Amino acid sequence: MSTDFFYTQKDTSMKQATLVLIIKDGKILLGEKKKGEIGTGMLVGPGGKLDQGETLVECAVRETKEELDIDLEPEKLSLVAIITFFAAGVADFKVFIYRTEAFKGVVRETEDMIPSWHDLKHMPYKKMFESDRHWFAKALEATPAQKLGARVYYKERAKSFERIEFFQLP
Repeated sequence: MSTDFFYTQKDTSMKQATLVLIIKDGKILLGEKKKGEIGTGMLVGPGGKLDQGETLVECAVRETKEELDIDLEPEKLSLVAIITFFAAGVADFKVFIYRTEAFKGVVRETEDMIPSWHDLKHMPYKKMFESDRHWFAKALEATPAQKLGARVYYKERAKSFERIEFFQLP
């Protein structure tokens, strides 16, 4: 049974998305979102919503191509975290976080994102979502064998962060 199947939520009322942590030479590739449902103007990793009929890995590859114009190697993506985001107490988004060091092409600005590399020791948390300050470093340390799980609670979608709960996934 594939990892995608095991971790994919069957309840389609909750949106599913991917986020990719691209790391190279002690730096992480983030981008300032130019548009989208949430996060415009924020620094985020590439990723986005799962399309119908698409696997999680296909989504991560497609979204990264759309946002940064680079090609990921699907077999080199490692699922390291799954975070469920709640808005007003209701599960709203489930985000599957992958990590890789492998990509092909030259990173460039697109309609969706302005890319930039950041030193892992000096993360730009002030330009990221408030909850990222809590889970991002833990996701960077997670491994496929010890995946991070988290529940992030906001009063509204991506607004008014309340709390976060961590746990280990199988």
